[in-house]
Amino acid sequence: MATRLEIETLISYVLGEENRQLLIKSGLDAVPDARRSAALRGLQDLGWIGPSGTADFEMSYSITREGRFIFSETPAVTALAGAAQRHVEALRLADSSGSLTQREGLKKLIAIDCEKGNWDSALMNCFELRKSAEQERDIESLAFAFYHEGMVEAAQNRWDDALASCLNAIERYMDIGDRRGVCEINRAMGVIYGNKGDHVSALRCFDNSLTAALEIGDRALQAKAEGNLAIIYDLQGRVEEAERANEHCLAYFLGTGDLSNAARVANNLGILNLSKERFLVSAEYFDKTIHAGRNLMNKEVLARGLVNGGFCYARLGQTGRGLQYTEEAISLLREPNDLNMLALAYRNYGYIESKNSNMEKGGAWFEKSIRTAKASGVEDTYAACCYEYGTALIRSTVNLSLAKKLMKRAAAVYREIGNIDKAKRVESRTPAF
Repeated sequence: MATRLEIETLISYVLGEENRQLLIKSGLDAVPDARRSAALRGLQDLGWIGPSGTADFEMSYSITREGRFIFSETPAVTALAGAAQRHVEALRLADSSGSLTQREGLKKLIAIDCEKGNWDSALMNCFELRKSAEQERDIESLAFAFYHEGMVEAAQNRWDDALASCLNAIERYMDIGDRRGVCEINRAMGVIYGNKGDHVSALRCFDNSLTAALEIGDRALQAKAEGNLAIIYDLQGRVEEAERANEHCLAYFLGTGDLSNAARVANNLGILNLSKERFLVSAEYFDKTIHAGRNLMNKEVLARGLVNGGFCYARLGQTGRGLQYTEEAISLLREPNDLNMLALAYRNYGYIESKNSNMEKGGAWFEKSIRTAKASGVEDTYAACCYEYGTALIRSTVNLSLAKKLMKRAAAVYREIGNIDKAKRVESRTPAF
């Protein structure tokens, strides 16, 4: 029967595995009722809790090799890998009796959950942190909770909610004079505005973040802001500037050992090279992103690498690999309901089916991708899905009238968000009849 320590520790090793569903039947009975919350949150992340609320990890086929070792040997926490130690210590702090210590533990758990893409747990911990901070009038902790609630909402494409949470956070950081917090929130708001298609506001926020990072001498925040600016440059068609900025950021993050942000930048460089149809270079970047996502057990990074890598390999003619990557990405994206990335995954299916001369099935997937992209509110993704459906119809010479409408819609959206070069490229490939 699993003990509390085993449950807490296993959480750190099973997240991100391909098959996350566990057989739940025994284990929590050994945990006192008052101390089950952390274990239950972890089990929720693992994928499923049975009606009795009990768990058995011993024979689960989704536990990693190190996870099995932990179950069988029950080593001391100090014998675990660094990430597992930090996770377990954060759980213990969050369960402590002192309110200040609890808040510090909740902050650590929230940071871990957001880094790994465990959005449900992050949101639950944010609510607990906010409640405690409001009772104790801890403004910094309250701002931290609002900021990370915004991160969760952004991951779920709830852009207006995310913006409201960030505004709540930045107001409180300004009240206490926390310049680093203001810098970080400006960057987060830039990401939200960018996804909403408001590139002017996004650039303003990123510029504010970059200026603040330079003023306080925070090189890591400076690199993050430069990386975000590179994404906007790409969306505006300023591809060469975007590529230079991303390469500079990648070198910095690799040099400092920040592998999570390095993986995100590698993904961005893959997308840039994909837009130039340099598919082999893109595939190399996406494979690095996927490898890093697996090693770091970061579901967000892994899912993005798989979606983009799946499309890249499909474009290279390796449809089997493209399908494999896309199916794995779908399994990771459904839980947070990331409509933006789901739309791109459905686009992958549409492209693969159309290349296999099954335009009827491909069309159904493309239509689903367009509906999902529209619901996500990410204009660039909406335009990309319309464009890929249109080009597939042109290749197959099926329903060229619909193809023309889709291409015109894609070009119009690209013009609206300021990517004139891409709009012209789409217009040049639109049927002239």
